[in-house]
Order: sequence, then structure tokens, then C-alpha cells
Amino acid sequence: MSSYNRNPEGKNQHTRDERFERLLEAALRIYHSEKLTNNSKIAERLKLEYEIETSASTVKRRRKEYGLTGGTATERILTATQIEQLVLNTMDEDTAKRWGVRTVWYKIASEHGIILTRDTVHGIMQTHDSGAFAGREPTAKKIFRVAKFPLGIHERWSGDGHDKLYSIGFPIWMMVDDATGKVLKAWVVPSNRMGDIIAYLFLCLSEEYGGVPLQTTTDCGSETTLLYGIVNAIRDMFHTDLAEARILAHNYLRSVHNIAVERTWLRLRLDFGDTAVLNFNQGIADLKYDNNDPDQYELCQWLWPRLLQQELDKWAKFRNGVPIRKQKNKPGPSGVKAMSRNEAFTAFDSWGGINCLLPVDRDILRQMKEDIGGDQLIAFSTLEFAERAEQVFESLGVSVTMQNVWNVFQSMLPLVFPERVF
Repeated sequence: MSSYNRNPEGKNQHTRDERFERLLEAALRIYHSEKLTNNSKIAERLKLEYEIETSASTVKRRRKEYGLTGGTATERILTATQIEQLVLNTMDEDTAKRWGVRTVWYKIASEHGIILTRDTVHGIMQTHDSGAFAGREPTAKKIFRVAKFPLGIHERWSGDGHDKLYSIGFPIWMMVDDATGKVLKAWVVPSNRMGDIIAYLFLCLSEEYGGVPLQTTTDCGSETTLLYGIVNAIRDMFHTDLAEARILAHNYLRSVHNIAVERTWLRLRLDFGDTAVLNFNQGIADLKYDNNDPDQYELCQWLWPRLLQQELDKWAKFRNGVPIRKQKNKPGPSGVKAMSRNEAFTAFDSWGGINCLLPVDRDILRQMKEDIGGDQLIAFSTLEFAERAEQVFESLGVSVTMQNVWNVFQSMLPLVFPERVF
């Protein structure tokens, strides 16, 4: 028999599609940041979200190829010092000491793309800050609840404002998908008590999805009256059959019953809000910021909303990727299996849900946005000042974080206002 090998390198005639490979790798890294390691579930989401048909075994091979390993395998690669420093760096972001083991564990995956074991994270946190465990107690009273029976995604968008950051001048408005708890979008805004701003944000979200929900819900604040008018006008224009069926376009609820969004505020405060307020006030205490100086105030109003929106987007991405625990016999996704809010929203048919979105022409939604005021409604600075500050910020070549924001502020100040001496 001849010993001649016609293909010594073992390559066949098939070549990889590089564009496909880049998309697949990006998607796998997103799922990895959500701590999703089940290859079958990943294959299912690839099909639903990216129309990528692939097998669980292929997913497994690609994850290995890209170094996307689970906790045990990762800890065999990293040194004990590297692991400890990773946990400590994440703990340092929590100035208010509100984050428990689960939060730190998932944040490491979300922000660094590294999965550790829960026991390792717990052990390091106990070693370095055992007192914080005793300090984290339930901070909300129990309220009597009745079961919800969700139809599916976009059945109801729950909206509400968060005032924790009002004390430093940066309130928040958020909309949540009621059935899955997915944070659809959260915004840092000049005010969450002005009707035109609230209505504009709703239209922004509607434009993104290309439609409106079956119903919106808010509390009974006066800032929601324009929103009430808009959702009813859209219903009358495009979906008259629902009006005839007496399905309310908007439903007012007491805050304690608008639970899809209200239950989100505690996590936002613990994971994000408390730390933001402490860091902001620390800048005043350290004499890095004088809020009585008009120029310093103007720059602060440009820089801090930028940082807070960046961190708020990061928080929403993190929360949507954390699994909801399974609650047996509960209607909706959590009664079927433990899954992330992203998975529950994308694979809604896996828990018996349907897509309730009511289509609306995006051009009409854009025009409605312009008619009530446009982008300037949610701007903290004038267009001229924003352009000047943006040029200075870009020239510094830095990324702003909660840890360096006041240093960036002080570096920008003399460059934005060269005529002054600070």
C-alpha cells in the first residue's frame, strides 16, 4: 500500500465564511456574558435571534475555540491572584456596598466576559468584606399580590420614574415588558415629571420596535396625561378593532401594583443608584466640583448624564441577562423554567407566550416625536456647548467611569473654558 498522503494538512475543500464566523463569535460572546453555557439553549437562541442554524455540538466546539469556558475550566486557567483581583475590582465598583454574591458573580461575566464559580466569588467576598453580608437586609415591606396571567411579550409596557438620582439632578424613566420583566429601555432625563418628555420616550421605544403594546401602564401622575392621549390616539387611528373590544390602551395603577417596573427599582438602587449618588457627592466633598459655579455646572450637566446613561445601559444589559428563578405553578416564563429575561422575551413561545405588538408605521412615529419637541426634550446641554465639550472629551482619549469621572471633569474644565483660570 502506498504511504503517500494526498492531503497532509487534513484540509477539505470547504472554507469558512468569515462574515458568518464573526457574527457567530459575537453572538456567542453575548450569551457568555449572560452566563449562558447550555449548548442546546445557545443553539436555540442563535436560531431565534440571528437565524443561525447550528447544532449544540458545533456550539460546543466554537465556544471552546473562542475560549468561552465555564467557571471550573476558567479557574484552571487563571491564577488565584487573577481571580481574586477580578472579584475585588468588581466589588470596588460598589461604593454603597449593596451587591451580594449573585450580583458580583453575574457582573463579572457581563462586564469582563469571564465566568467563575459561585463558591469562588462567595469565598473571596467573605474573606475581604464579611461585614457587608450582615448589612444587606431586605428593605421593602411585603405587599399582598395576586397572580398575573401574561399573554405574551408587548402585551403591556409598564413605565415609571425613579427619583433616587433626583437629589443630584439626574432622574430616570424606565419602561419594562410586563410579561418577562425585560428592561426595554431606561433613560437619564432632565425631568421625569414632564408629560412631553414621557410621551417622547414612549415614541422612541415604539419606533425602535415598530409598534406599540396592547396596553401601557403607569401610576396616576399628571406627567402621564399626554402619554395617555397619544396611546389612545394611535389606537383610534390604527387599531380600531381593539377599541371596540373595550381593551384599554392605557391603564392607571397604584405604584404598589405596577409591579413589573416597581420591583426593578430596588435592584437599580442597590446595583447602581446608591453608588452613583455617593460618587457624585464625593466630588463636591473633595472640592473637585463647585455646583454654584455656572461653568462647572454646565460641564457637569454634559459629562454626568453621559456617564449615567452609559452605566444605566450596562446595568439593563446585565439585569436582562440574569436568569429569573423558576417558581413552580406561577403563570408566565418563570413557571416553566429558569431563564433570563432576554431568553423569555426572545423565545416567548417556549413558555406559551405570543407577540402582542401592534404594528405602527415608523415614519408616523418619527413625525409624532418631532411634533412634540424632538431630541432637545431630553438634552441636558445646548447643541453648541455639547459639540464643544464633545471635541474636548475626544481630545483626551479617555473613557469615563464612576472611578475617574471627577478626574476627567477637572481635565476638561480648563479646555472647555480656556478664558478662565481654575
